[in-house]
Amino acid sequence: MTAVVGAMVLTSCATQANVSPEAAGENVSTPMGNCVGGFETIWNSTPVDGNVSELPQEIVTVVSETGRIFDAMRRTSDGTAEAVAPEDINYKVNVDPSWPKNNAIVIDTATDKVLDTINIPDGRTICD
Repeated sequence: MTAVVGAMVLTSCATQANVSPEAAGENVSTPMGNCVGGFETIWNSTPVDGNVSELPQEIVTVVSETGRIFDAMRRTSDGTAEAVAPEDINYKVNVDPSWPKNNAIVIDTATDKVLDTINIPDGRTICD
């Protein structure tokens, strides 16, 4: 498998967090809170070379303490990663008490394998 090196991107529900309402103007919404909305990793991306042979077909990202699915991805027939609504995933999460608290856990739904553990920054929560 070709190694793809990339930065994990933390996306936020509050996209204008560093801009004051005055500076942003009246047509830009103000932050909704101190929450994160999802993570981009090798597991839910499409490699530049298109080789997805060793990547999962479907993953979920869950809250470590509760197992609540807050992000999901499924590959299309051509291998492209496509975000799907968590409620469209037919997968039962089995919370493992050994999972670290305040983390997002990325799981391959076909194998139940934990692919990644991502720390949620202090003071942040997962957006509803």
